[in-house]
Amino acid sequence: MGYALSREQAIAPNIHRILNEQVQAARQALNETGQAKGEAIHSVRKRIKKIRALIRLVKSELKKDDFKRINAHYRTIGQTLSPLRDATVMIKTLDKLRQTHPPQIAPAVFATLNKTLTLRQDQASRAFFDDPMNIGAVAEAFRQAPMKLSGLSKHQRSFSFFGPNLKDVYRRGRRALHLAHHEASIDNLHELRKEVKTIWYHTRLLEPIWPGVIGAYEHEFGQLGELLGDDHDFGVLAMEIDSDRLILRNKESKEKVLQALHGQRTALQERIYLLANRLFAEKPHSFVDHYRLYWKLWQKEPDEINQKGLND
Repeated sequence: MGYALSREQAIAPNIHRILNEQVQAARQALNETGQAKGEAIHSVRKRIKKIRALIRLVKSELKKDDFKRINAHYRTIGQTLSPLRDATVMIKTLDKLRQTHPPQIAPAVFATLNKTLTLRQDQASRAFFDDPMNIGAVAEAFRQAPMKLSGLSKHQRSFSFFGPNLKDVYRRGRRALHLAHHEASIDNLHELRKEVKTIWYHTRLLEPIWPGVIGAYEHEFGQLGELLGDDHDFGVLAMEIDSDRLILRNKESKEKVLQALHGQRTALQERIYLLANRLFAEKPHSFVDHYRLYWKLWQKEPDEINQKGLND
């Protein structure tokens, strides 16, 4: 059934099914790291994000200590894999900058930066994969992860299972957007990105209740997440160069690269604010009330309508 709620199941079985699917997929990816190590790790990290968003969707139904423990468990796994992701992303970010063809930057400058970043990537990969205990530790962490969340009512189908959590995440997103408007720092925009990503996963989980409408929200929150991700990556690359952790010995070349990165972020942030202002225009209770109504209608609709689809 994939990463989406099914009307054929009560909420708890849905949550446990999706949790099991994501954990099993992550474990399978870890067993297939041979020729595609980077892709496998990327897949595992995506599964972790999906799992953490899934758990946040039913946060209010869990004991606080249980939620904190489970969330921390998966966060720790993700942090273990972060150096591998970070090294790869910097190479991709540099390539995105190169593809904009900034005339002020000589090709040799890109070649120099790419060589250094590739070396970093190789070092991070060897440091992790040369020790088989590292993969083993991640696999063991998934084996120890709970496959069920205690405290969820087995037969409950009420929207109250996740209504408060949707509202909380959306409220946090609005708050993060307000802070980003006040100061467009990397940290503030990154906080906005995290909440946007969670809402995006939640719209994916809830899309079946009205695919046309919720699917549109999913697309737009996904687009906003991508824009925020690019802005963050350009910002991190700029920080690496500005602080000389990534060295460009020619000062003029360094300034030109930093100017180009700043220009990319300026253009991205114009698009980010336009889209974010629309997506977070509603009050949290209004945003959630739409989902609540669609959910109630979805639960009452005849099977043949749901099977055929509302948009045919």
